[in-house]
Amino acid sequence: MLASKLVVELGGRLDGEDVDLTGVAPLDTAGANDLSFLSSPRYLKQVSETGAGVVLVEEGFQGECSTSLIRVDHPYAGLRLSLELLYPERDEHPPGIHPSAVVDPDATLGEGVAVGAFAVIEAGVVIGARTWVGPGVYMGRDVQVGEDCRFHPGAVVYSKCILGSRVELLANAVVGSDGFGHSREDGIYRKMRHVGIAVLEDDVLVGACATIDRATFGETRICSGTKIDNLVMIAHNCRIGPNTAIAGQAGMAGSTTVGGGVQIGGQVGLSGHLTVHDGAIVGGQAGVTKDVPEGTFVSGYPARPHREDNAMLANLARLPKLRQRVRELEKRLAELESRNE
Repeated sequence: MLASKLVVELGGRLDGEDVDLTGVAPLDTAGANDLSFLSSPRYLKQVSETGAGVVLVEEGFQGECSTSLIRVDHPYAGLRLSLELLYPERDEHPPGIHPSAVVDPDATLGEGVAVGAFAVIEAGVVIGARTWVGPGVYMGRDVQVGEDCRFHPGAVVYSKCILGSRVELLANAVVGSDGFGHSREDGIYRKMRHVGIAVLEDDVLVGACATIDRATFGETRICSGTKIDNLVMIAHNCRIGPNTAIAGQAGMAGSTTVGGGVQIGGQVGLSGHLTVHDGAIVGGQAGVTKDVPEGTFVSGYPARPHREDNAMLANLARLPKLRQRVRELEKRLAELESRNE
């Protein structure tokens, strides 16, 4: 695609010569027919040295660059659209049921549904139009799925769970497994029956090997637009608000409530029965043990306001020198006391 055509699609401005673009590549490896992207001021030096044909930058960019620029208001959004335009998806999953798939006669498949090899679809399942069910996917009894969903190989949706439209489960994601609920009786753990469901609203993404447990009773709910990274664990009866992002290896205990627009970093742990309110940010590896107020940024363990956590870490780094200084002062004090005696 010519840069002059791409810039029209992006609603931006071309600064420099037109280039025939054939791909997208990082600044340090891009070639003359590649589009690249400035994601942070720390890469300004790479912009001045890049071999890319065109670099996508924000409108007010003033750095040195010997190549053409596409100036847009929101570079990251521009990159997303550029990838869609330069790498259009092919229809790799034509409608139909693979001969090795097992689809119960009582299941209802919408128009244009594609079912891959060795997939299993139980009785009472309803799948909306144009949904792709990949190889080895399992859907339990009475699952409801909306339109235009994508289930990558090995994904599992247990019985009676409800998924909206445009939901995507990456490989080996699991929705609706039993939660970690046990009753301890006379020193023995006895498994609690989980009779609730899991509900994923429209436009939810669940990463590879992530797990979302069904409720003990009632529902576990992931609201519309929320994106869940690989290896995330969401326990029974949790509720995640709309347009929240949860990074890899984060985990939350049962009955946790997360508001809308929240950002949760990688390897974050959240205790159960607490609330992370709307718009909050939880830094990577934080341990959240109490409610997080709306719009605040917390980090560390236990999680506290980010500036406070940074100050504590800075002071912790000073402890070795402080310890040495205390030893020296104690020695001088002992010498002075000896003289006085």
